[in-house]
Amino acid sequence: MVFMNHVVGLLSRPLDLSGAWYGPLIVPMGFPWVWLFLILSGYLLTKQFAQGRIQLNAAGIVKFYRRRFRRLIPMLWFAPVLFGSLYYLGIWSPDLPPFLAFRELSTALVFPWALYSPTDNPIATVNSPVWSAVLEVHYFLLLPFILWAARMSPRLIMTAVAVWLLAICFLAYSVVSNGTPAIFPMIYQQHFYNCGFMLAGCALALVGKPGRSIHIAWAIAALAACIVANQYLVAKDLNLALAIMPLVMLPAMIFLVSCCDSEYQLSIPADRSDLKLMQGPIRWVELAGMMSYSIYLLHKPLSYIVINYLGIERSMDGLPKLALGTFETALVILPVIIVSFVFVEARFRRAGKSEILAPASVQG
Repeated sequence: MVFMNHVVGLLSRPLDLSGAWYGPLIVPMGFPWVWLFLILSGYLLTKQFAQGRIQLNAAGIVKFYRRRFRRLIPMLWFAPVLFGSLYYLGIWSPDLPPFLAFRELSTALVFPWALYSPTDNPIATVNSPVWSAVLEVHYFLLLPFILWAARMSPRLIMTAVAVWLLAICFLAYSVVSNGTPAIFPMIYQQHFYNCGFMLAGCALALVGKPGRSIHIAWAIAALAACIVANQYLVAKDLNLALAIMPLVMLPAMIFLVSCCDSEYQLSIPADRSDLKLMQGPIRWVELAGMMSYSIYLLHKPLSYIVINYLGIERSMDGLPKLALGTFETALVILPVIIVSFVFVEARFRRAGKSEILAPASVQG
């Protein structure tokens, strides 16, 4: 969906969809999916400690850090090297900002203060989606200490989530009544604004599965309704949506994640030989899932460059052309993503394969 947000958002600029009832649904917003990722990340990473697969001691924390670094950092460093090379070779898009080495380095090295810099924050880089990967690194570094400080108590972590919800309520009240502060881009990418989702996932892992079984279809339907409502609210007022929707999305996402069990969780394979492909079109979804981190970190600059050089945007005159242009863009950037996955991401995954302790993992 984040890919669709950036690519469809760029390609749909020549189209006038303002009067159509379906207009707000054409460009899917990416931020609900980032929030869902954060709550799943908190849930699955905490579950490893809660179930004893990783011990909350020095040796266990070092092993946890080593695995997460191998999972997240190599692609986080490779991406700016690739984009910097393209920029200095003159292969670029006018819709991307210039490649500034200091700004890109601050993000690649996940400096915590970069998220608070008006000019050098991750969203201001050539690869704006990288902000959530930076947050994920900071969160996993803090996670063992949060669990230790909370003594693995779900009550204490739920108290922290309640404090966060209260702060978001004050933020929403201010935006509704005064129209301020502007949440995007600065507040939007910062630690406190997003941490409630990660902490809610931690609390869910410590509480365990509820005694009464809830069918996952209801949870999916509830979240889908929230996402559709969010699309229409964003079309009216993005700032209002960013203020209100955390309060709406969090319960729906908790509802969904609380339905998760081993039936819906699979280990992310280190390479294709580990992949148990399903039959039919869903197999391509599985393959995309295996490469999701590479797709996430590479798709925007590569897509913008392809759209610029092939002139795809200039041919937009309706929804069929929009769908075709989106597919064409994905098809052209896919080989670069596959090569990056095979020679960078998967190589480091295999290096840490012997340390995989959990049957469920999560992409960065």
